[in-house]
Amino acid sequence: MAEQEITQRQQWDRTYESAKDFFGERPSELGRSALPVLKENGAKKVLELGCGQGRDTWYFARNGLNVTALDYSESGICQMQGVVKEQRMEGVVTAQVHDAREPLPFPDGTFDAVYSHMFFTMELSEEEVARILDECRRVLKPGGLNIYSVRNDHDPHYGKFEQKGKDMWKNPMGFVVHFFTEEAIRRLSAGYELLWIKEFEDPSPPFTKKLYEVALRKPSSA
Repeated sequence: MAEQEITQRQQWDRTYESAKDFFGERPSELGRSALPVLKENGAKKVLELGCGQGRDTWYFARNGLNVTALDYSESGICQMQGVVKEQRMEGVVTAQVHDAREPLPFPDGTFDAVYSHMFFTMELSEEEVARILDECRRVLKPGGLNIYSVRNDHDPHYGKFEQKGKDMWKNPMGFVVHFFTEEAIRRLSAGYELLWIKEFEDPSPPFTKKLYEVALRKPSSA
């Protein structure tokens, strides 16, 4: 693994160690938007990528979904595993350390849906994003949903700070952020049915972020 990638993982570990609810306790804007869509489509078993400290994980679990939550931050996952034990949610939430750049450790057609909020905005090249989306499609059941959000090219930090790659900049907090155009999202949707791309705002401190909500469906015949 490259040195910068290790630095980003350590950056997240330090961040989660410094605050047990870094992003707050309330679910994200995307989580609140995605829940009714998942329920309307009959999703019961959900894979979450980049779960962090689990604010959306708990929201889904408390609303009747079974969630397998992955993150490469050991600090975040250890905190989540503690909550799982405390609240006796072992049969509802499974939290495990995994770097999604590696193949997902699940058989084909395991999940009804895949969900991720700002996971793809990390230091992932477009080629890596494409591979991860392919893996998501593999572990989805036919007709399954993939709902994700990414920061977009209308975001106030787009093009700012230290450039680290194509459409990627390192912000003053030390995080490398990948921003996406609508054209890139459409290109990356190959192999899926693209249901929608919606722009929305995330008012999380210290500034309002501009994101796209993306909904994909694995073809029923796949």
